[in-house]
Amino acid sequence: MADPVELAAAEETERLALVNSIEETRGYPLVPNVRRALLAVSRAHFVPYYCRQERPGVWVKHEARSLVYRDQALVTRVDERGRPLSSSSMPSIMAAMLEALAVQPGMHVLEIGTGTGYNAALLAELVAPDGQVVTLDIDAELTALAAERLRLAGYDQCVQVVTADGLQGYAPAAPYERIIATGSYRRIPSAWCEQLAPQGILVGDLVRSLTTPLFRLVKVGPKRLEGRLLPTPAFFMELRETEPAAPASRSHAPELGHWQKLPRLEEAETDLEGYELLYEPAFALWLELHLPGVERRLYPLPGPDNSQRLATGLLWQESLLLLCPNAVGPRPAHWRVEVYGAVPLWSHVQKLREQWLAIGAPSLEAYALEVAADGSYLLQLLA
Repeated sequence: MADPVELAAAEETERLALVNSIEETRGYPLVPNVRRALLAVSRAHFVPYYCRQERPGVWVKHEARSLVYRDQALVTRVDERGRPLSSSSMPSIMAAMLEALAVQPGMHVLEIGTGTGYNAALLAELVAPDGQVVTLDIDAELTALAAERLRLAGYDQCVQVVTADGLQGYAPAAPYERIIATGSYRRIPSAWCEQLAPQGILVGDLVRSLTTPLFRLVKVGPKRLEGRLLPTPAFFMELRETEPAAPASRSHAPELGHWQKLPRLEEAETDLEGYELLYEPAFALWLELHLPGVERRLYPLPGPDNSQRLATGLLWQESLLLLCPNAVGPRPAHWRVEVYGAVPLWSHVQKLREQWLAIGAPSLEAYALEVAADGSYLLQLLA
């Protein structure tokens, strides 16, 4: 049997290696209190297992020890239909959000989306010794497991775990000086604004059609939030609701075969840079703002030897821009462009790219975000 002291020392070394790798990748150090929290909390304790997809809809549970100190997200729970329900986010994303949250000792913090409980433990380290963390999740099994792990790790006195709809916040313990949402949603719930203390900070992300930017907002009035986007986007699972609202409107796009029966309006070739540009978060946001209602879809294409390739499609105004890989593999260097419908969408994208580059290729953090009382918001590029 392995020596517990040696195991603890080995894990501390792995935590330090993870922190160092995050700092090396981003090119500058973490703020001291977030760095200390990441070194103090055992991710392995909160994420002992993860789920790996073996084939579409089929997930297999594995021990997470070999992966837990890599900077990657790990799916931790799926439903009976093989849909992911919960995950442990990339530590680098968690660190960036905690830095933006600017938590200080003694603060009262609300976390939306308990998950494994790991982030709640990090928050507990940040508010220590006299602060309090309330963490919510809609899934009773998740909250029970997270509460037990937090208890075993010694955080049960400063972390309150609640089973509730996070979109409603948790009024009994409000107001909060800080609120952090680790699940995404298409609007910013009014309850979060109401429960945030004056000059309090809210950090979360927005679900948009092409990108999901992180934001940092300050409560500047009773029903008014203002702030900026953060430079790095996140890709969280959407928050579930106790009483789901009507599904978000999304056009019923025809199958690929429908488009391919139409005349091709445009044909072209592009390299990997041109393809990846459509996935570059800042340019994707630029496209969304200039092509209202644009959507991204993936279309399977038959490949040689029964292999399958994925084409990327942009849908806008009854037109389809299709980027088809010219080779099988995760990163083909060349792509074929096909446009069907009434709008020369590739020409539109190329023109928007030129405009974006001409003004200096503004990053996500170049955008201001204002939120109204009903949760609707306005994004505006700063001069």
